[in-house]
Amino acid sequence: MKSHRIHIALAALGAFVFALTLVSPASAFIRLTRQGTTGIVQAHWLDSALPLSSVINPTNADIPSATALSIVQASAKTWENINTSYFTVNPVEYTGAPGQVPPALDATDGQNSMFFDTAGANFAPGGSVIAFVRSTIDLTDGHTLDADMVYNDRDFFSSTSSPNLTPAPPGQSSVDLQSVVTHEYGHYFGLDHTSVANATMIPFIIGDTRQRTLELDDRAGNSTIYPESAARGLSPGAVDFGASTGTISGTVVSGFDGSAIFGAHVEALVATSPGPATDPLNSISAISGELTVRNGLGEYTIHGLPPGDYHVRIVPLDGIHTIAADPNVGGIFNGLDINFEVEYWNGAGEGANGFTDQANDFTPVTVSAGSNSGGINFITNTFPGRVEVAQYGQFENIVTFRNSGFLVKRFDLPFTPPYTVTKITFPSFTFNAQFGRPPLNATFPSVRLCELNTATGLPNLAAPLFQIAPFVGSPNGINEVPIGITINDPDKVLFWAIQFPPATNPTFPADFPFLRMDFTALERGLFANDYSINSAGTTAATLVDRNITVSLTAQMGSPELSPIVPVANLGANQRLTKFEFSYNNPADKRLDGFALPPNSLNHVNLVRRLPSGLLQTEGTAGGSGHISMRTDTIPAFPAGAQLWFVQAVDNAGNKSLTSNTTITGFNVDADEPNGRGNATEAKALTLPTTNRPETYSPAGDQDYFLINASPGETIQASAVSTGQDSRNDQDLVMFLLDTNGDILAFDDDSNGGLNPKISFTVPPRNGKGTAPRKFFLQVTDIQGSAFLPNGAPQVRIPPTYNLSAKVLAAPALAGRIGGLVGEDGFAFQNSGPNPANPQAKLLYVLPRSGGASYGVKLRIYDVSGRLVRKLVDGSQPAGPHVAVWNGTDDLGRGVASGHYYARIDAGEFSQRVGITILK
Repeated sequence: MKSHRIHIALAALGAFVFALTLVSPASAFIRLTRQGTTGIVQAHWLDSALPLSSVINPTNADIPSATALSIVQASAKTWENINTSYFTVNPVEYTGAPGQVPPALDATDGQNSMFFDTAGANFAPGGSVIAFVRSTIDLTDGHTLDADMVYNDRDFFSSTSSPNLTPAPPGQSSVDLQSVVTHEYGHYFGLDHTSVANATMIPFIIGDTRQRTLELDDRAGNSTIYPESAARGLSPGAVDFGASTGTISGTVVSGFDGSAIFGAHVEALVATSPGPATDPLNSISAISGELTVRNGLGEYTIHGLPPGDYHVRIVPLDGIHTIAADPNVGGIFNGLDINFEVEYWNGAGEGANGFTDQANDFTPVTVSAGSNSGGINFITNTFPGRVEVAQYGQFENIVTFRNSGFLVKRFDLPFTPPYTVTKITFPSFTFNAQFGRPPLNATFPSVRLCELNTATGLPNLAAPLFQIAPFVGSPNGINEVPIGITINDPDKVLFWAIQFPPATNPTFPADFPFLRMDFTALERGLFANDYSINSAGTTAATLVDRNITVSLTAQMGSPELSPIVPVANLGANQRLTKFEFSYNNPADKRLDGFALPPNSLNHVNLVRRLPSGLLQTEGTAGGSGHISMRTDTIPAFPAGAQLWFVQAVDNAGNKSLTSNTTITGFNVDADEPNGRGNATEAKALTLPTTNRPETYSPAGDQDYFLINASPGETIQASAVSTGQDSRNDQDLVMFLLDTNGDILAFDDDSNGGLNPKISFTVPPRNGKGTAPRKFFLQVTDIQGSAFLPNGAPQVRIPPTYNLSAKVLAAPALAGRIGGLVGEDGFAFQNSGPNPANPQAKLLYVLPRSGGASYGVKLRIYDVSGRLVRKLVDGSQPAGPHVAVWNGTDDLGRGVASGHYYARIDAGEFSQRVGITILK
C-alpha cells in the first residue's frame, strides 16, 4: 500500500496516501450491480460456467512463481470453501497449453485471467491502486461473461509472511499478496465493497494478513449469489443456505419528507451485549434501493443471517461515518448526497425526531431459520434547531499531520445567541494496520476548543474553553467529542485545535496519529478555515490547499433561529477598476435541513477576514449573484492577500455560515488586471509568445488577451498548467471571441492532461478587405466558468500556467474556419475523457446569431438507438454550455461499458458525438 509517499504542503505539512483497491465494474455485502436492458441486474456466473476457470500467470518481480501461483490458487479456493455456497473455481497456471492465451485484460479472448503487471502499464504513475478486476456482464440477466484481474507489481511488494508483512524495498509498499488477491477474487465472483469493518471486502487492504480469511459478511454475500439448497441438491458436506439462515427486510425513508433513501448501508449486528451491538465480525449488511435505485421505496433485504437476535442500524453511503463511501462502490451508487446520522432501528419508537428516537435506542430483531423478519422500516432522524458546521467536501483517502504543534479548524458562528455547542466530530487514522504492526489508537497530546485572540487573529491556545489531554482517538474511524458549552455572544469565532506529537519515532508513519481531509478535489471550494500553528501558538499559516475534516454541531435556542443554508460557489475576477465577486444564491432551506418559505433570501453580504480574525462587511447585494468592489477609489482596495467570503441573510435576519473563499492579492501575475474582453482591459500580446507565465488567481479569475489577425491567417494558442501534482489540479478552458463577444473557437483538454489548445483560421470579411481584426483569447478554470457556472471556483495550488500564442501567415489556398465552431457559430464536442470512466464532458456553444435563447434537447443513446438519458430538455441562453454525463440512465442506474452517442438539437442545429464508457 502506497502509504509512505509524502506530499509537503504549506507550513511543512504532510499528506499520506493510503491506497484503495479498484474494482471495475462494481456493486456488503453489496452485489456487483449494473443497469440492464430491462432493469437492474446483479453479477453472477452461470452454473454452466462452474467450476470457474481462472488462468494465472504467476510471473512477478518479488517472489518465486511457484509461491505466487500457490497463493493465488489458495485465494481463489477460499471462496469455494463456504459450506452454504455451491460456488466452485478452477484456478490453473498459464502454460501455453492448447486453449490458453497469455493472461491479459481482454474481454474478448474467451478466458478469465489473473496476472502480475511488473511494468505497471495498467496503472497510473504514483502507485495508489494495488489491483483491480475488469468484468464484462450480460445486461439481459447479469451473468458474467469474462473477468480479468491485474496486480500492480511495479509499486507494491508481494509479502507472504505472517502475521507481520515483509518490508518492501525502496520505491515500493508491502502488501499481503493473499489478502489482496482474496479481496479481488470477491469482485471476480460477483461482490462489491462492504461497509463492515474487517471483512475481506472492505474497500482497502488492512495491512496485515486478516483479509486472507472470510468473515460472516463475505460468506453471506457469496452464498446469496450461489446458495446451496436441498432442492438443487446439496454438495458433500454442504448446508442449505436458505433453510439454515434467515433474512431481515424493510425500507429506509427520509425523516424530512418521507422520500425513499437510496444508498443507506443497513447492517445487522449479532446482539451479544445489553447495549447496541458494534462487533463488525458478526455483522452482515445490505444497501437500500439496491434493485430499485431512486424509484423505489428504499427497500433492502439482508440475507444469510444465522438464527438469533440482531441490532439493525443504518449508515449513509456518503459522509464521514462509513468506510465504504459511494466513490468506493461506484456505478449506480456514485454521487450520493444523503449523509443522515447513523442510527439503530427502534421498533415502535422509530420516528423522524432524533431527540425522541435517539440514535442508540434499539429494539432487537429476532431471526429464525428459513424465514424473513420483515417490516424493519427506518425513518432517518431529523433534529429541529440542530445545525452542523462542516465546511469541507468529500474527504479522500489521504491523511494529514504536523510534526509537533497544532492543526486547527476555525468556526465562524453567526447564530443568534444563546445556543449550545454540543459536539465536535472528526475522523482520525493510524498506519499501524497498513504496516502489519499491532493496532494503535490515534493519540494526540491534546485537543482544545479555543476562542479568538483578536490581538493575533489566532486561537487563544493558552486559555481554552474546553480541553482533553491526552486525547485517544480512533485508529480508523470517527471521534465524537461532547462539548456542552453555551454561547452568549453574537458572531462568535471558535477554534478546534488538535495537537500533534513530534514525528521523530523511527517507526514513523506508524505509531503516529493522522487526520483526514478534503484535498484532491475540493468540490465545494476552499474554506480557508484551517491553520498550522507551532507549539507556542505564535507562528501560524492558513492552509490554502485543503479542508481538514472537522465539524462542529450546535443546538439553536429554538428551531426557527436556524439560519438559511450558505451561499455557494464564490469567485472573483479583477477588472480594470474593480473586483467582481459572483456566487450562487442559497436554496430556501434551513441549516437544520427543514424547508423555508419561497424567496426567503433577504440579501447577501460580502465579508473580509481582518488581521484580527474578525469578519468585516464590505458590500451588500440582493439576489443578483454579484457584488463589486472598486479598486480606484478612497479608501483604497485592501492590498496583499485578502480572504473574501459571502454570507446570506434570510428574511428573519438570521445570518448564514460563510461561503467558500476567494483570495485577492495572492499569486497575481504581471498581466492583471485583464478581466474583460475589450480593447481597454485585455492584455495585448506581442506575437509570437511562448510559455508566457500566467496564473489562475483569484478563484474565479478570467484572463483575457488581445490578438490581431487578418483574414486567411491562423491563430494558434495553448495554455499548459505547470507544477501540477494530480491533487486539485487546474482544469483550464480556452475561448476565442470576436469583438461582439461571439465564441469562434473553444477547447477544454485536447492539449494533454487538462490543457486547452485551439486553432482558428480567420475567414474573409465580405466587402471589408483584409485589414487585421481584433480577437480576444480567454483562459480560465472550468469550475465556475461559462461552461460550468454551478461549479465552485477553486483556489488552485499551484495556480500557474504557461500561455503560448502565434499567428500563422495565410496559406496559398483560400482561408476557411478551423477550430471547433462552425461557420454558423454552433459547436458541439465530447471534451473527454474518452473513454470515460465513467464521466464525460459535453461542451457546446449556442450562437447569438440564432437568437437570445434556444430550446435545447441533449440526449444519450446506445448504439441501437435506444434512449438512455435526457441531459438537457428546456430553454437555454445563447453562449457556451457544458453537460456532464456520469454514465447513468434517467433512473440513476449505471450503464454498461460500451459505445454510446450524444445528440443535441437546438433550433435548426443538430449534431451527435460518440462516447465510450469504460468501467
